[in-house]
Amino acid sequence: MYRCYTWTYQLEAPPFGPLMDVLNAFFAAYPKGDYTCELRETYKLEFRRGRWKRLLGIGPQVPAALVRGDFSQWPLIVRVLARPSPERNLIFARYELYLPRSIKELVPELQSSVDLHIRAELADLAAYLRECMNLDKPPEVTAA
Repeated sequence: MYRCYTWTYQLEAPPFGPLMDVLNAFFAAYPKGDYTCELRETYKLEFRRGRWKRLLGIGPQVPAALVRGDFSQWPLIVRVLARPSPERNLIFARYELYLPRSIKELVPELQSSVDLHIRAELADLAAYLRECMNLDKPPEVTAA
């Protein structure tokens, strides 16, 4: 089994019809990570990014490598869930980092570094939402 570390965050935004299209567009075109949409449902998106390889060349994709100094290549799955209501949208982003078999654990310093990278990415998402939704200020990113 591959070891997985998770980080979950939340953003709150006002109601917005094309919210899922905006979230999909952000990750699909994000310049600091080459995301591929693996799943799209009404209020759920799932993206894969980084270095993955096929198990035995034909099987499921498994994490291939942690590229030192290039977080955009680390094997991540990002699950985005929107919970709309008439008053607000709650947006949850869950980042799952999968370690290659050659790496047994992620030391606490690297876990903190991953958190900083993710928060920077979500700050970019908040700025993008601010622009697309014509908000006065970007939504706040909080740990969920």
